[in-house]
Amino acid sequence: MSVASQSAAKVQNPYRSALAIVCVASILLFGGLLRVFGLSLVIPAFAVGAAGLLWLAFRHPIFYLGVILALIPMDPLALIIARFFGPSFLMSDMVKAFDRILFLPAIFVLWRRNGIKLRTPDWFLLACLGLAVVRFVFGGELVPLIYDFDFMIAYVAGRVAVLTASQQETWARRAVWIVAILSVLGMTEVFIIGEGPRTILYLAAAEGATEGGALNGTYHASGVMGMRESATMFGPLQFGALCMVALVIWWVYRRDFLPVGMIGSGLILSLARSSWVGVAVAICLLGIIMRQKKPLLLYASLALALFVAAIPVIGLGDFLSATIKGQEVSAEGHKQSLFEGMTYVLGHPFGSGPGSAGTFAFKNDSFIVWSENSYLTLASEYGIPTVVCFVGFLVSVLAKIWSQRTRLSYAAVGILVAFSTVMMFLAAVHDVFSLAAWVWFPIGLAVRSATESPSPLNGSIPNALALAGQPAGG
Repeated sequence: MSVASQSAAKVQNPYRSALAIVCVASILLFGGLLRVFGLSLVIPAFAVGAAGLLWLAFRHPIFYLGVILALIPMDPLALIIARFFGPSFLMSDMVKAFDRILFLPAIFVLWRRNGIKLRTPDWFLLACLGLAVVRFVFGGELVPLIYDFDFMIAYVAGRVAVLTASQQETWARRAVWIVAILSVLGMTEVFIIGEGPRTILYLAAAEGATEGGALNGTYHASGVMGMRESATMFGPLQFGALCMVALVIWWVYRRDFLPVGMIGSGLILSLARSSWVGVAVAICLLGIIMRQKKPLLLYASLALALFVAAIPVIGLGDFLSATIKGQEVSAEGHKQSLFEGMTYVLGHPFGSGPGSAGTFAFKNDSFIVWSENSYLTLASEYGIPTVVCFVGFLVSVLAKIWSQRTRLSYAAVGILVAFSTVMMFLAAVHDVFSLAAWVWFPIGLAVRSATESPSPLNGSIPNALALAGQPAGG
């Protein structure tokens, strides 16, 4: 840069600052005038906020994605609180889907910059979506269809993002600590605050979480006094799965004791047995393929010690005894639901249309069959061919990233295996977008890294969170 250009830049800086001050002052003055005339500030504030987000997405898309990913675990509870205190329009489906919409500008910008080459997993996923749409044409509801496949938004965001390898440690540290802090905050609700505030919120502004004026059985467990930990997620099952994802990231990138103790405690308090199984399967697999059998034995012993220590503290004795003996109520219901779901799917190989099974059907009391298995739920709605394509997508992703001996691929393999395991035990965990964003975004990045030749900007890890403090990275 020449001396003249440097001088010109110095001359321009005061004008930029002055322009920014004038803009802020004008916005404040405009807001004050609206209040003087008795007009609401909601719509102007929303317009200004939307304009600011669009500007950020187009100028710094990676930073923008990082902020969204960092905040999205807080979205479920924050939205319910906003509905409770805010205007009635916050109950609309458009507002409920706002977190999905936030991803779209950055996806568009990154697609224009980096492009995307469709690979085998992508074709399986598109075939799955196409068959689901065909089934919808012959009957079903649109909203359940959108929610069943909105995880594709996070996956596509990963497929179009290009990130530097130097960001991986920062991403891992922030991802792990976000969940660790949420775990501690959730413990205050379990041991100090109690379930009263959440019950009031859910009775007034949430669906499918209460029964008889109280939180439903999902928030409690047989033989355990008090509530299961949910933190900022909608329920304990979703929070347990979030802890599971964080523990996989921790295993691949971190290995410090404090955050894993915090996250592990939150996972135990969620009493999400499906996530217990998922994280055990994933970390055992990673310990083997990463050739870390000794650390695996060490941390498995520490995890067992933490679990045993938690038994008298939270009163898990009766719960574990009933589970081991096969007398736990939810376990019995799970077995029955699997039998009924399998019977229904075999008798209806092309499904009954979106909205006939899963969360939406349960909320509307319109479900034909309830299966505590996401694969059977999808098959009940869209048919066996659709689920075959979905399983083909999972297998092809695993095959694509398995041979990549990088920490990105290890994390993606662990998350994919863990989440695929959880889907065997829960009816509709695939449609929880606040969880899906953390699951499918890094998997999409791993697929991109495995399918393109290495370059300075490629083969890096799912690190949008790392850029939350680096706006220049866009």
